[in-house]
Amino acid sequence: MRSNGQVTAVLLLVAFAAVGCSKRGDAPQTKAQDARDSAQAKPVAAPGAFDGKDEEGFGEDATATISGPVSFADAEAAYQAKNYSVATKLFEHYAGQRPNNAWGHFMLGLSAWKGGDLTKAEEAFEKALSIDPNHVKSLVNLSRVLIDQNRIDDALVRLTHAGDIDPNSTDVQRLLGRAYQAQGKTGEAVDAYRRAIALDEQDAWSMNNLGLLLLEQQRADEALPLLAKAVELRKDVPAFYNNLGMALEHAGRFVAAATAYRGALTADPGYGKARKNLARVEAVKGNREEPFDLEATAKRSVDDPQISGDETTAGR
Repeated sequence: MRSNGQVTAVLLLVAFAAVGCSKRGDAPQTKAQDARDSAQAKPVAAPGAFDGKDEEGFGEDATATISGPVSFADAEAAYQAKNYSVATKLFEHYAGQRPNNAWGHFMLGLSAWKGGDLTKAEEAFEKALSIDPNHVKSLVNLSRVLIDQNRIDDALVRLTHAGDIDPNSTDVQRLLGRAYQAQGKTGEAVDAYRRAIALDEQDAWSMNNLGLLLLEQQRADEALPLLAKAVELRKDVPAFYNNLGMALEHAGRFVAAATAYRGALTADPGYGKARKNLARVEAVKGNREEPFDLEATAKRSVDDPQISGDETTAGR
């Protein structure tokens, strides 16, 4: 039989079930490069057409009063349901019940970050680290909060510590890539993303971010296999389709780009960037194209030693 506090928590989950999705983190972009017929090339989308980073945050409005004890399971259920404002309130209550439990503060920080409250997230991760200074997950996610605040030097301090504890962490290498990229250290960023992919060939976000970085350098041919592989691994992420479409558009593959943008809209019908990009490429009247083979293109991301982690040439 549930306690009053548990019943209250369950009711909160029902009352605040709505979730709104907000994409964060856009990369700047380059001029179009028409690989087939320069006369048919059209300008690519305005800045903000790309989506990078390594996770998505969600936010929703909710107010609640909690009385009685809250279990970790109840709070985690709200987090898993992507009801992040509810999860934040529940984990805040839970952390108050168990102030010496680093995991409670960690989950409070994660819920607050996902809900867009960076101040509360930072405070919660710092509290977890005051209990356990080597709590790698808190170090990693605190660095995400700091990067979102453009406090790159502070983020690098945490990431260096996390890397010393766990040198094989894909998350650490991916976030190092983001931090170096934010500082304009392109070679270091490329190296870090490649290390992340070498550690985990299923790391779709590192492939996406490295692909975008190469695309910014007007290296669409190198970006395409990475972005195709990201789509192949995570067909549920509309940003990956959108970014693949951008690379195809830069390469003058307008028909294939339109297919990629439609894939983004299939994954998320409300994805405005892909809708605008699709309208633009559908207006292009170009030459006939060879069919785009997603699987074969994605395979190049594994076969190419420079893409899959050969650090002797990375970033050179």
